[in-house]
Amino acid sequence: MNLLEEFERFCKKEKNPYSKITQFTEELKNRFYSEKRKEGKSEDKIRQAWVSFLGHNLEHVFEKMIEDFCKSHNLKITKDKELLSESLSKELSEVKRLISINFGEYMLLPDADIIIYKSNPVKILAILSIKNSFRERYTETPYWKIKLLQDKVTQHIKVFMITPDKDNEISFIRSKFGIRKPRIVMEYELDGIYLAKEDFERSEKVKSIGDLIKDLEKLI
Repeated sequence: MNLLEEFERFCKKEKNPYSKITQFTEELKNRFYSEKRKEGKSEDKIRQAWVSFLGHNLEHVFEKMIEDFCKSHNLKITKDKELLSESLSKELSEVKRLISINFGEYMLLPDADIIIYKSNPVKILAILSIKNSFRERYTETPYWKIKLLQDKVTQHIKVFMITPDKDNEISFIRSKFGIRKPRIVMEYELDGIYLAKEDFERSEKVKSIGDLIKDLEKLI
């Protein structure tokens, strides 16, 4: 099953498909589970396989979304996984140096699902973090933003979150239990949060996925 090909088919039958990512993933999940059950897989193994499949592939959907924009503005895209290669080009080696964070005797890459940068000379513009849901992991991306701010070489890099927030962990400021801590922390620390859904509470930083391109244009 190729998630990107499936999404391209989804786009042909839906208006505003990027605002309906959860609908798309749920439809795909049902087919995925059905196929794995026919193979005799246990429910627990199917669940683990689905989480892994979605986690590794969802970023491709949003990479596709910004692809034309980046090409038209001579911007390039890479990922933290690609920067872990032992045989990097000179350009990607420089990208790696310009995004790495100093931990004393160690230099570590931040979590960066998508990195947008200019070349010749290399300048990192933004990191896009992609998450389907958070499950108590809402401090991860804000942590890396704070670390980037602590060094003059990396403090200019914008950190944006893209998410369908399928469990409504950050879509609204309040719940029946009070203020939603994940929403407050992420909105305060990150440069922008883009919701791939239609129903959520907007703010200066929390916007629709359709606003992402407009905000990326401001960085050029």
